[in-house]
Amino acid sequence: VFFIFSCNNTVKGPNGVVYKNAQEYNDYIINRQTDILKQILAFGETAQYDTDSAEILLNNSIRDIDNAIKDIKGMPAYKGNTELRDAAISSFSFYKKIFSNEYKQILNIKRKPELGESDINEIQSLVDKISNEEKAYDERFHNAQVKFAKDNNMQMRENEMQKEIDKVN
Repeated sequence: VFFIFSCNNTVKGPNGVVYKNAQEYNDYIINRQTDILKQILAFGETAQYDTDSAEILLNNSIRDIDNAIKDIKGMPAYKGNTELRDAAISSFSFYKKIFSNEYKQILNIKRKPELGESDINEIQSLVDKISNEEKAYDERFHNAQVKFAKDNNMQMRENEMQKEIDKVN
């Protein structure tokens, strides 16, 4: 009986959520990441055709990402480990920054009546900057998740949403 209880170390964070095991803890974070990735894809698609709708998406996404950050900050350490949680907070903060800055800059350029070569180059430069910065956040998050999975005897599966983001970039 003691062994069963030690496997199900229930923890409750300041965010009010109870995590019964490592899988639930991991999935709680990954579900928020997936929501953010969906918002990135929706923005990219919408920005091509309707900058006003894209701006509404941006503003809603910034609010949603901010809530996700607060929520993840409310998670306790899992068995003393905060690496996955902290990597998620860092990654989500990066996404909030690009929604607040670079994506808004891209929309402002796209709103011009006519786009010249310099405008297209500026958009591409912003996209390249985002992609380059994102690599470090993705790597840190991935490494933290691999370590968390290993430490808790979990199997990893690839996030299909990340593949779609990579295609867009």
